[in-house]
Amino acid sequence: MGILDNKVVVITGGASGIGLATTKLFLAEGAHVHILDRESNGFTAVLDELKGTNVTGHHADVTDRAAVDSAIAATVTAHGTIDVVICNAGISGEVAPLVDYPAEVFERVLKVHVMGAFNTLQSALPHVPDGASIIITSSITGLVGPPMVSGYSTAKHAQVGMMRSLAAELAPRGIRVNTVNPGPVDNGFQDHIETRVTGLDAAGANSVFNEMIPLGRHITVDEVAQSMLFLAGPHSTGITSTTFRVDGGMGG
Repeated sequence: MGILDNKVVVITGGASGIGLATTKLFLAEGAHVHILDRESNGFTAVLDELKGTNVTGHHADVTDRAAVDSAIAATVTAHGTIDVVICNAGISGEVAPLVDYPAEVFERVLKVHVMGAFNTLQSALPHVPDGASIIITSSITGLVGPPMVSGYSTAKHAQVGMMRSLAAELAPRGIRVNTVNPGPVDNGFQDHIETRVTGLDAAGANSVFNEMIPLGRHITVDEVAQSMLFLAGPHSTGITSTTFRVDGGMGG
């Protein structure tokens, strides 16, 4: 038996990086997983790869409310309820001083992270039973304020605020709401940020960031997925309104 046997899970940004690792882990633990993602993240290829498992999907940009509603409706039609919602979709935005940060990119970053989570949760919540789990993928940058990434950091801080407010609203129903706050993760998304911040190639940039992390290494996507599993499953029923750091000690 799996930890999530027959649980119905919606994961946005589920076709790559942390989302894909979480999708695969949850499937292995017995869940029915419905992923939302954009084709640019390999959505179709992932569904083909996972064919024969309990995965379904919707090609959707989380800033498009109609597309989100369609995906949620399909999940509910198939399963009747949604036990776990993971708002994971995200983009990195620009690396630049605030004075030079393109306004349209700043707006897009907030739309994907903040309005994307809002759209997903507002659409899904009428179908979420008492005792369910909601997880938002924030970041260590949602707890501290690193330079040059004001769009990303602002969006990740906003997600923490959304989580805390929603956790208070839903506590009487036993619905837990938490953020996972990863530090630098060993994947292409993080490489793209680090190379722009440092001006080095990926290997050199990784080395610079490793020196900032007390454990001396990047976090793996599988380690973040395990934290998602803990918060989604039966071993965390007393945990809500928490920023769950998976950062190698980077947050202090």
